[in-house]
Amino acid sequence: MTNILPADDKTARSTAVDLLKNGDVVVFPTDTIYGIGASIAKESGIKKIFEVKSRSPDKPLIIYVASFEQLQQVTQAIPESTISSLRKIWPGAMSGIFPKTEVVPPFVTSGKNTVAVRIPNHQLCLELVRQVGAPLAVTSANVSGMETQKTAPEVAAQLGERVPLVLDGGPNPEEQPSTLVDFTGLTAQLLREGALSFSKLCEAIPDLKPIPQN
Repeated sequence: MTNILPADDKTARSTAVDLLKNGDVVVFPTDTIYGIGASIAKESGIKKIFEVKSRSPDKPLIIYVASFEQLQQVTQAIPESTISSLRKIWPGAMSGIFPKTEVVPPFVTSGKNTVAVRIPNHQLCLELVRQVGAPLAVTSANVSGMETQKTAPEVAAQLGERVPLVLDGGPNPEEQPSTLVDFTGLTAQLLREGALSFSKLCEAIPDLKPIPQN
């Protein structure tokens, strides 16, 4: 049976850090929906995310970092103007796509040379990143193709015994995942509107292009 422990319990958080350092996965609350994460330094943990979710290996994961310094370790040559915009958004519910560095293993990005990164607005997530000592690869804590669940017990029931620990932080604050923006072109391009709206993002990124119409 999956272990469900309070996210504000110091021993539970310590257990989560140990699991992540040892190449396992943990489910935890975020500033959007519950996420399942693993250290990017542990291939076994990343592979387990795909196994637990029955996720296609060609779908990359998002990376959580805890600072702009850590962002620059996993991404290449982000213009200062973009950094200035990001400082207005992060910590927050937007994931940005950037060219990646070799610090990010190809099994995190499904072999792509870009990576989606964000600084979440959630102290537990930031604490886990800092304590593990490496960015975390994270995605929604649900079986692919099934609805995301609002509470830790519901998440645990859907994922079953495939995860060793679920940290219970109460109901999701959002019903949507993070908004996704591609920063690899000359102009930032909205790819997915999620918890952070297009209009709100435009306050920080005035030239942001809307989702392309098919």
